This record gives sequence, structure tokens and C-alpha cells, in this order.
Amino acid sequence: IFSFPGQPATACGDLQEDGKSGDLSSDQCDFLPDLISLLCDCREISPTSPGCSVCGDGKIVTNPEAIFSFPGQPATACGDLQEDGKSGDLSSDQCDFLPDLISLLCDCREISPTSPGCSVCGDGKIVTNPEAIFSFPG
Repeated sequence: IFSFPGQPATACGDLQEDGKSGDLSSDQCDFLPDLISLLCDCREISPTSPGCSVCGDGKIVTNPEAIFSFPGQPATACGDLQEDGKSGDLSSDQCDFLPDLISLLCDCREISPTSPGCSVCGDGKIVTNPEAIFSFPG
């Protein structure tokens, strides 16, 4: 949760969505990366990482709290699946079939650098800790 004086507390994941949808001003887009980078665990979007996107190439999970279950496997939050994919903990077979299974549930969306909004982490970076709680000092 990100908290700024005079503003409602906001989860890092929600803040990221507000940025991508254009709901934040350009001033907010400019100063937020310095404030939230560590807490929201902002990381470079790296297509050359050893892992995969469980949503498919060029897409990310936007409903990390949704729970995905598959027969014979433990139920897992979409956000955890995304992290497992990024870190290389999933097999290439899992990376290949998961996008079709989780796309709707996990609300997979295109990563669009040409969207009207911004990344609250800064250009080329995304929030990887959407549940983090931030309190603005002051």
C-alpha cells in the first residue's frame, strides 16, 4: 500500500495500473519512481531473463491475488505464478501452456510502452511487489 499525505493509501499493484491507464499526472509519473522503487520492488522488464512470462510474451499478470488451481497441483496466486515464471522456476512446457489457462483469471494484459500513461517505477520497469505497503514520511 502506497500512502501519500492527502491521498488514499494505494497498493503498489493498483498504483502501477493507475499509471498505465493514464490516471496519474505527468508530475506524479516523474516523482513516483524515486519514492516507490525499493518498496514496490521495481525491476527492469527483461525479455532476456532465464524465465518466462506466464501470460505469454509481452504480457503481465494484472490480477496477482487471483488463485489458479490445476488438478494435481497446489492452488497458486497468479502473482506467485508470475514470479515463478520470471525466476525460471517453471519448465518450458509450463511456460508454453500456462498462458492459455490463466489469461482470463489472472487478467493478463499487454505491456504497452506506447500507452497513454506511465510506469510508476520508471521507463522499462514494473512493480513486482504489488501488495507492498508504503507510508509517505512526513
